[in-house]
Amino acid sequence: MYWRFGSDCATLRTMSAPLPPSRSIAFLALVATMAMWGSNGAVAKMLLPTFGPISMTWLRWFLVMVLAAPFAWRERAAVRVVVREHWRSIVGFTLLGGVPQSVIVFIGLDHSSAVHLGLLNSVIPVLILVLGALFFGHHMMGREMVGVTISAFGVAVILFQGSVAALLHLDIGGGDLIMLAGMLLWAFYTLRLNHRPAQISIVTFLFLVSAAGLPLTLPLFIRELAIHGIPRPDMADLVGLLYMSAVPTLISTFTYAFAIERIGPAQAGVFIHTVPLFSCLFAAVLAGEALHPYHAAGFLLVAGGAWISCQRPAPVLSSAPATAK
Repeated sequence: MYWRFGSDCATLRTMSAPLPPSRSIAFLALVATMAMWGSNGAVAKMLLPTFGPISMTWLRWFLVMVLAAPFAWRERAAVRVVVREHWRSIVGFTLLGGVPQSVIVFIGLDHSSAVHLGLLNSVIPVLILVLGALFFGHHMMGREMVGVTISAFGVAVILFQGSVAALLHLDIGGGDLIMLAGMLLWAFYTLRLNHRPAQISIVTFLFLVSAAGLPLTLPLFIRELAIHGIPRPDMADLVGLLYMSAVPTLISTFTYAFAIERIGPAQAGVFIHTVPLFSCLFAAVLAGEALHPYHAAGFLLVAGGAWISCQRPAPVLSSAPATAK
């Protein structure tokens, strides 16, 4: 997900009052955005047998670059300045939140499930709090530490699939650990996103991140093709790949920005915790994955801990969300 972590501290009381039309539409846009984000893992899981994790990621970001190119063309003067003066920053963002980070997540997904991917996404707000305290000067309050501890238990429930025996033997799925590493990179990316070049729009920023990440991962793409052969997608596979590029990545950028402009990041942040619910729904319907009680327990612990942690917004972490996964 491409978003700056806004505080989840808005009271639900304000949501229960009658809403003016623009705010009502904003909340509908938020629900649509979370559904788009939640669908990403299930669609990716369906495409993995055809493409493989690296090929799917590379082709997805190539399409993102193509779709974002018209926006970048309109800002081409600013793009030239950014590339000349901030290319190191763009490369850094690419490594943390572009094609390489997506490759890590989808390699993990290839050995895990879309349900686990959706649930582990819930830990990103907690990782942001922890990394903010370790590296960005954020002093964690007592409430935040309690919330982080609760969320950590939720992550353990997911990683060990609710099994005490697995916990005692430290039997963790390798795919889950790889996806968790991808979440860690994403948390760093989110904390740094305030420092992205201000001269360009977020869509043009995505174009540059795509353009930088594709050459960096081209050797991996070629290696996967050499080992597994060229993918032979059918029309459904191509539609799924286009969907991943256009809907959870670009269209959701606009719906989320629309909502943020009308209700602000605090209330919007509350909705982020619905992403795993949509992820589980799409994983069950589209990918045929089974849901278990430990999924619900892990989600409640992770999301509940994040909600407790963010009752008091911290300036270093309360910037507006940016775009979508």
